[in-house]
Amino acid sequence: MKARLAAFSALWLAGCQLLGTVPEHTAAPALSAQQQHEQAMALLSGGNYVPAATHSFTRPGKPLSDYAADLALQLMQSMHYQMPQQPIAISSFVQFDNRLDHADALGNQLAEHLFYQLQRLGVPLADVKLARQIRITPRGDFVLSRGAYLDLQQQANYVLTGTMLRDNAGIVINARVMHLNSKALLASGQIHIPDFVLAPSASAQQAP
Repeated sequence: MKARLAAFSALWLAGCQLLGTVPEHTAAPALSAQQQHEQAMALLSGGNYVPAATHSFTRPGKPLSDYAADLALQLMQSMHYQMPQQPIAISSFVQFDNRLDHADALGNQLAEHLFYQLQRLGVPLADVKLARQIRITPRGDFVLSRGAYLDLQQQANYVLTGTMLRDNAGIVINARVMHLNSKALLASGQIHIPDFVLAPSASAQQAP
């Protein structure tokens, strides 16, 4: 009797697989601790979280902060003989398309990394997200804000920005420092971030 029941169960499961059906009581595979962490970080950061490559142990690579350090050094060397007299504002890096207004997690994180990397090299910087007052709320005290436009009282005449272009092996980052009024180019730099440095989900966002 037990052998007949076992045979019937095996035939039933095989039929479900052939028909593409799954028993209702079959539990979905549980997410790993790393996957749960990445989902939580993506939710908390509003889409500005770039997870590390899951297969980086097979192809060692530098973290994103190291690529930003390389880019900062290029920019510093480029303006060695023409250091700006006023602080430089930093904007998000955007995809190189017909609109130039698509900034994603990679573009925003590069801008944040460059604040640290350029300041430690002695380049004067201005954070345009700094509000003129501290906003005190039950959830915390906040001084950063994303207003509609630049506060004119900040007098940031130089801006660092850049574009991201996909090639067959990764992302090409072109950065430049320019004067807002004259449009004159003060410095430039270029780095290439290979696909294996970023998680597949993050690098896929760069595709046109």
